[in-house]
Amino acid sequence: MPSLKKKQQEEEDDPLKRRQKKAQAAAAAIGTGAGAAPGEALKPGKKIQGDRLDYSRFKGIGEDDKEERMKTGDVVWDELSKDQKKEVWQAEEQMEALIDKKRQEEDEWRRQLRDKPADLSWVQGQHFTSYEAFCVGRVQATLKKSGNEAFQKGDYDKARMDWEGGIQMLLALGEPPPEAISLICVLRNNLAQLHLNRGEWNQVKELTDKILDKEPTNNKALYRRAHSYWAYSIWDKAEKDLELCVKVHPGNKDAALLLTQVRRKLGKDKATFGGKACNDIAAGIQEITPDGTVRKLRIEEYGEGNPDEPCNWLKHQWLESGTEKAVVTCQMIISSVGGEELYNSREYRPFPDTKQARDELKEYMDMVNFLDQEAKKAPRLVGDFYRRVKRRPVRWYLGDPGMYRGLDLAVRTMKPGERALFEVDQPMLSPSVEKFYEKVGFHSGVAGLPQLIYTIEEERLSILEDEMTETDLDLENKRQRGVRVELQLLGVIPYRDVSPEGDGSKIHAVLHPGLPDAPVIRRGDLVRGSFYINRPFDGSLLVQNAYVEWRLGEDEGLFEKCGDQKEPLRPDGGAFVPRCVGQAVLDVDWVEGGLHFGALVEVRMRHGPELHEIAPMYREQFEQARRENHKKGRKGGAACSVLVQILPPEQGRPEEDDEPGFGTTLVDESIPKDMEIE
Repeated sequence: MPSLKKKQQEEEDDPLKRRQKKAQAAAAAIGTGAGAAPGEALKPGKKIQGDRLDYSRFKGIGEDDKEERMKTGDVVWDELSKDQKKEVWQAEEQMEALIDKKRQEEDEWRRQLRDKPADLSWVQGQHFTSYEAFCVGRVQATLKKSGNEAFQKGDYDKARMDWEGGIQMLLALGEPPPEAISLICVLRNNLAQLHLNRGEWNQVKELTDKILDKEPTNNKALYRRAHSYWAYSIWDKAEKDLELCVKVHPGNKDAALLLTQVRRKLGKDKATFGGKACNDIAAGIQEITPDGTVRKLRIEEYGEGNPDEPCNWLKHQWLESGTEKAVVTCQMIISSVGGEELYNSREYRPFPDTKQARDELKEYMDMVNFLDQEAKKAPRLVGDFYRRVKRRPVRWYLGDPGMYRGLDLAVRTMKPGERALFEVDQPMLSPSVEKFYEKVGFHSGVAGLPQLIYTIEEERLSILEDEMTETDLDLENKRQRGVRVELQLLGVIPYRDVSPEGDGSKIHAVLHPGLPDAPVIRRGDLVRGSFYINRPFDGSLLVQNAYVEWRLGEDEGLFEKCGDQKEPLRPDGGAFVPRCVGQAVLDVDWVEGGLHFGALVEVRMRHGPELHEIAPMYREQFEQARRENHKKGRKGGAACSVLVQILPPEQGRPEEDDEPGFGTTLVDESIPKDMEIE
């Protein structure tokens, strides 16, 4: 038996009992208070002294005033004022009047429905052997008829409602008999024609698909579905439907005519293409060069004139040394044979410049690709993740030695407005212009020419070059031999060759001679206008001014300082105007009567003005490079285009002059790097 001392020791070591003792001691301390005797601590009815709980802060909680309860609607009738009660009575009277009006309208409708006899004239003289036959006859005589009448009147909404109602009534039969299925096909054909008139091609295809499931040789359904395929440029399926339609229904002349047009789109017109089908990519529809380095694969959209006739706009004198050249304007999309887009004249997607930006792009691509895989979607291309920036069409004169030979030959086979697909091999791309640009002394990219020396998955490899060595990338073994080029010829404009040797190094055009009633432009006149100095091929802006005022032939080339926006200014405070702008107007001496105010002219130069002539603020920065190039015999700047418009004298300053930078000569900050002569 444990001793008393040991038992007390165990009780002291027990943590539960220690906590109980502490709690009892704390209760005794609270009960006694500051001055109470120990015996009075727990007497019943004794007021506890020193209570520190203060409930005054809870006073007023839940007691809202009348104004607040009025907002929430938590009021009783007796709390409302006389005017408020009057408003309630008026609202109740208005509600009761509205309900009475609706009741009267419903009663009148029921009375008319009861008094109006049902139109059963369509039943007379007919005998129906089944309920299904009765439903077919009813839809035929009522809903189909009323829908046809509404369609003839141009009420497409009512016609659609009637025809769809008839279809739903027949489908409600469960298993419609053959006569019901035939009527359903007729109603769906009518609906397809309605949607065809509205240009709703998805609905046309859905309806005709359902018809052809039941009646595979339905004449109208085949023809109308072919129209929907035509709208989406799905030529092969349109051809298949039309061939079946013409075979089964040889009297359908509209289908035969549409089939001829579809075959032209497909390039299967033997009279035009010598029996070559454009689907045969290996053969192509036209070998433009004897060695096969440039091939015309197919025509996507026909241009002006008869498709059966060859193009006749090209003049042989444009390709020879003389006084006239032809400048073509084209939209082009260049892609690899594998489908990777390399150049797009309509828009471009800037590639990340820094490693951090490329790393962020890779993380984003990985996340999107993971989500696409989870959703079982097709993988995306690298270019799909870039933002898109608009571009200008590509322009060059035929026979220009600075343009890729393959593209120059391809456009000669096209008609204005035509869009066609070509395949061009590398010998007709960069190798065809290398010697020319070595001779003139600057890179082809400075002139705005697309750079097409590329590798397989060019964009993806560009991202990986931060992490992989050149040996691992193995770019030399990933070179491709050709590109696919989609060209669209927008127009052709003759230019006057004013170069001394007639080699096209400087061509001039008067795009608009001005207003006939306006004064003739003369040297020394105070003129208002705009000018744009661009790269000649892709039209990238180098220097521009949307509105400037200067003395023609006197103020050009004058520079004193830079303004607040680093724009060059003349000594009189006006915007800087390069000399080439005034020369573009004053050099026109072949227009009878001279240029008038409102004229628009363009000069395209193989050797444009030097940097200090269009951006005088960079004169000191590139003075040494200019002297070295002069020693090598290279004078003048890179190729450029100068577009100048002289506004009519009565036309004031445009409203846009309130915009920041408007009316100042803005210089692209990339000029010092891009236009440096190598």
